[in-house]
Amino acid sequence: MVSKKQKVIETGMRLFLEQGISQTNMEQIAEQTPVSKMTIYNYFQNKEGLVEQVVDKLIAEGHRLFREVMDQAKEPIEALSLFTKMGDTFAKNITDIFVTDLRDSFPHLMQRILDFNQDKIIPEFEMLIFKGQQLGQIRKDISPHILIMYLTFMKEFSMKSNLMAGAGSLTNVREQLTTILYHGIISSDYAHKI
Repeated sequence: MVSKKQKVIETGMRLFLEQGISQTNMEQIAEQTPVSKMTIYNYFQNKEGLVEQVVDKLIAEGHRLFREVMDQAKEPIEALSLFTKMGDTFAKNITDIFVTDLRDSFPHLMQRILDFNQDKIIPEFEMLIFKGQQLGQIRKDISPHILIMYLTFMKEFSMKSNLMAGAGSLTNVREQLTTILYHGIISSDYAHKI
């Protein structure tokens, strides 16, 4: 059975993603959960406390999907293909307005996401790239470390920068960067598998 606290987190996450953090108030969350506003404040003290829990839930869900792909894939090229599909599913829920509000109003929570990515995801992804190179699936003339630096830069840039405003939705930007990346690093013998 889902606890009241979990229901509040789920409702808060849904509303924050749908209409943005700044456009969502605690009264709306209380009405849609349904619980009293006092109950929400007892659990989270304030809106930032709830946003923090939502970010932690998104990090956990993203990490779970990452682990699922890493465990399911038999080889690096399959993992890259699955990451693309997984990214499509996960990214559709992460709205531009949510990312913008998080970046502008809660930069320390945006940094938490980036730090988690750097500490937990990047090292495994770098090993995946290296293994793909050893198997001839990924071009060997590209340093895994440089590639990871590039990916990290692009992710941080797209999540932190107002310069992305003219580039379209975050989903569109992610799809375009993924296409550029994969067609630039995949060995010609394996390009048809992506």
